[in-house]
Amino acid sequence: MKNIIAWMLLVLPSILFAQTKVAIYVTATDKVPLETKKVIGSEMVASFTATQEYSAIERTTEFLGQISKEQEYQRGGSVDDSQICELGRQFGVDLVCVADITKYQDKYYIQARLIDVEKATVLATAREISNLEDLETIIKVAQNLSQKLIDTEVTYTLTIENTHSCPLDIYITGEYVGQVPAKTLKSFNVKLNLIGKIEAKETKGLVKKKEENTVKKMRARETVHFTF
Repeated sequence: MKNIIAWMLLVLPSILFAQTKVAIYVTATDKVPLETKKVIGSEMVASFTATQEYSAIERTTEFLGQISKEQEYQRGGSVDDSQICELGRQFGVDLVCVADITKYQDKYYIQARLIDVEKATVLATAREISNLEDLETIIKVAQNLSQKLIDTEVTYTLTIENTHSCPLDIYITGEYVGQVPAKTLKSFNVKLNLIGKIEAKETKGLVKKKEENTVKKMRARETVHFTF
């Protein structure tokens, strides 16, 4: 039992990650009611944080206030993604979800994008077209947008360090992704939706050993390191 506890204390720091911090920023044309904008923003925050993989930043109000100041400074112009990323870094955000609402005739066009603030790249996009005729519809549109972003298949780099004296076969959620030679590092391009249980199996020896770890989904990280 003591050996198991000691192993867990060594392994857990490298396999457990804090939730990805996300900020939601909703921008809209003058024809969009302020109440609609607020409901969409609130519902998108709720949808992201409900996944337990994301957490909203504690200083959300302050973050949005700073964006508003940037807009005023530019005399009503929109804040571009580079400025949003800079503000995100200042507030300790991993991702910023920007939702733009535009009214065209009797319809509303809502386009959302999920931005990695460190790399200043768009990880996912989604859109909805609706008349936003009542509160229930507005909530549903916000939830749909969020879910599309959350479900987007993102590929990132997973780095495996093999400290064993023989090669290891690597499996992620039961799917074979490749082999890591003995005493080396190797990187794999991994689809985000596969992330979960990671297995490393020795390829030689009379008694083949297997080790398992679990990793949470990470959307703002380019590389994750594991040592087996």
